[in-house]
Amino acid sequence: MQSPVEASPRRFSGKAPTLRAAAVLVAAVLLASGGCSEPAAVDSPESGSRGAARGSLLGSVPADRLHVVLITIDTLRADRLSCLGSDVETPHLDRLAADGVLFTNASTTVPFTLPAHSSILTGTYPPFHGVRENVGYFLGEQNRTLGEILGAEGWQTAGFVSAFVLDARWGIARGFEHYFDDFDLAAFDDPNLGSVQRPGSETIAAATSWLREREAREEERPFFLWLHLFDPHDPYTPPEPFRSRYAHPYDAEVAYTDALVGGFLDELEALGLLQQSLVVATADHGEGLGDHGEAFHGYFVYDSTVHVPLIVRPPGPGAAGARRSEAVSHVDLVPTILDLVGLEIPASVQGQSLLPLLGQTPDPAVAEERPGVYAESFYPLLHYGWAPLRSLRTASHKLIESPTPELFDLAADPGELRSLEVERSAFGRDMARSLRTLALEIEEGAAVSDSADLDEQTLAQLRALGYLAGPGGESATAYDPDILRTDPKEKIGLHRLLMRAQARVSAGDEERAAQLLREALEEDPALLDAHQLLGNLALAAGRAAEAAGHFTRALALDDRHKPSLFGLASAHRELGRVDDALLGFRRLLDLAGQDSKATLAIADLEMERGQPAAAEAILRRAAQPGAPALLFNRLGEVLALDRRPEEARRAFERALAEKPGLAQPHFNLAVLAEGQGDLHTARGHYEQAIRNAPRHYQALFNLARLVGQLGDSDRERQLLEDTLVANPDFAIGHFFLGKWWMDHGDLTRAEETTRAGLALNADTRLGWFVLADILERRGQRREAAESLARGREHSAG
Repeated sequence: MQSPVEASPRRFSGKAPTLRAAAVLVAAVLLASGGCSEPAAVDSPESGSRGAARGSLLGSVPADRLHVVLITIDTLRADRLSCLGSDVETPHLDRLAADGVLFTNASTTVPFTLPAHSSILTGTYPPFHGVRENVGYFLGEQNRTLGEILGAEGWQTAGFVSAFVLDARWGIARGFEHYFDDFDLAAFDDPNLGSVQRPGSETIAAATSWLREREAREEERPFFLWLHLFDPHDPYTPPEPFRSRYAHPYDAEVAYTDALVGGFLDELEALGLLQQSLVVATADHGEGLGDHGEAFHGYFVYDSTVHVPLIVRPPGPGAAGARRSEAVSHVDLVPTILDLVGLEIPASVQGQSLLPLLGQTPDPAVAEERPGVYAESFYPLLHYGWAPLRSLRTASHKLIESPTPELFDLAADPGELRSLEVERSAFGRDMARSLRTLALEIEEGAAVSDSADLDEQTLAQLRALGYLAGPGGESATAYDPDILRTDPKEKIGLHRLLMRAQARVSAGDEERAAQLLREALEEDPALLDAHQLLGNLALAAGRAAEAAGHFTRALALDDRHKPSLFGLASAHRELGRVDDALLGFRRLLDLAGQDSKATLAIADLEMERGQPAAAEAILRRAAQPGAPALLFNRLGEVLALDRRPEEARRAFERALAEKPGLAQPHFNLAVLAEGQGDLHTARGHYEQAIRNAPRHYQALFNLARLVGQLGDSDRERQLLEDTLVANPDFAIGHFFLGKWWMDHGDLTRAEETTRAGLALNADTRLGWFVLADILERRGQRREAAESLARGREHSAG
């Protein structure tokens, strides 16, 4: 038998040239644990034994006709499935496991939604694909997704997601012919939780509708369908009867989500698709629920958040009821799916196909040679400057690298309550070396990660999900594990304070949020996130000078912290310090290369100080192919104000080409058409703006005026009423509706509606003149004269 250091390195999945040295060192760990067999060679996907294994798993379904269904459930702990020993009832996932293979030792790569799904869909770890958390990252085009691979080989592809954090703008939707995200807000709507996440029932309804339409037109291509359900994520609001069955609402959410999965599987079966489908079900990550002091997820890498359920259910009988305890990872899903459908696994994939483990009696040598799997959380580094957390998981143990490393026997201590010796034991030192080597191998060949371009609307939507602070100036790619940093375990109390503050902001309790942030700063004045969040709260409350102080203190800790640079520039803008604001926004552009919210702010300031050419120039530099649609829309607005309607129209149309579901470009095109007397075109664009954003009160109001001109009086009234539902504080809407009631003889309603508008804004001539007309018709001439006089005191606004 060769010694571990002499063992020949093997290629991952028989394809990728990465992670070879790590496999050798993990083999050394396994030998130290008592394993003594040499790794057996793994057949390539094209070999006879591979093909035979695939045949027993697929039954009568040809590999190139196999439908692929990927179900990802957000925030689902592995220990909440009844097939894994939980008291929570999950009969539908249990049934799926009984028909397939249940992996009891599966791990996410990172306990955040966007990066975890980036690993699921690319088969690569976060250091390679570059997405390290939910905010500020974009899955770059150098990362080929499962949708792109299958789509290029003839599969019809569709994705259905339930939360804005998986919106197509983050790059995660590449390769999907149909992608159901649709989280754009109305142009004048306030972001709220309901607008950035949707119930799983709605997502499933969209998916089943797509499937039915597909079957109705007798589509011959196989399909790849990804269904994402968000329901177990906080806030926990399960419906009845599930809420009453469980003491903790999280458990009720899990049971409810299982019922949703059951309904979806029933629909597949009713359409005759289930027995032609490979179904893979997993979670992106778990939930802390107080374990190790963590309430939610993203901070630690204990099993409460990184151990995930994983079920692989092929259509054939060859895998039914099997349970596998090998350490597996989300990065193994792409090679497994490609292996089962008979496609070559790209060299960039860092996972290993699970096909050899899917049968009832897999080769023990194949199982033994599997390398350990990696997980990370860089949140402590990116937000607080503390040490990040990286882990290595094997079939029996897990090492967490930190200033005080931890080693757990997962079988004997699944709650990770008793750390074994690391530095003093050969086993622990081997694990630590293996993790370091694996991390270096994972990074081999990684492209420079892409940063997401976050405009203010996008940031508002992310805040509605509870993601309030962007990452700091620390770089994950420049991380040096030999630099001693604070252990996140020592600071969990501070992290909890900040998470509680974010939760209070999401709940609208800014005062309590600020109190919690100040408490955190009393303990650690160097908490950059706390200073930034206090600045955001002060700025939103109109206390710009106070906000400037908080942002200045944040920048004293990190002068390249982009969220605080934007905040300080915004505070200067509110204080009327235009030159300082412009300097700050331009500094942000120098650092970021491109930042839509800074570009838009500069353009607005240039317009305010009468420099349309400067506004146009900054927007044209930013409005390049692939840029956010809001930049093209704002450029069109600048051109329209500069009396260049044709150029403006082209800019608005370009905005819609970039993002067809936006409302504001349609509204602007309608205004242009109406100004040119083309009422038919204007009406069409107003109607489309309202379809895209039902609460766009300006579009509702303008359309009401237009249909009134065209003689559709009943529709005019309905649209005016809809305008006031969308924006009850819109005084002019009250005046127009009051005039409508007056013109149609209901003077009582006319007066009530008009006075309601004047209560909102008494400084407008229009409201007093309408009221004067109403009072005159009611015979109240003195009061009418007084209203007329009041109106003449004001401008025509």
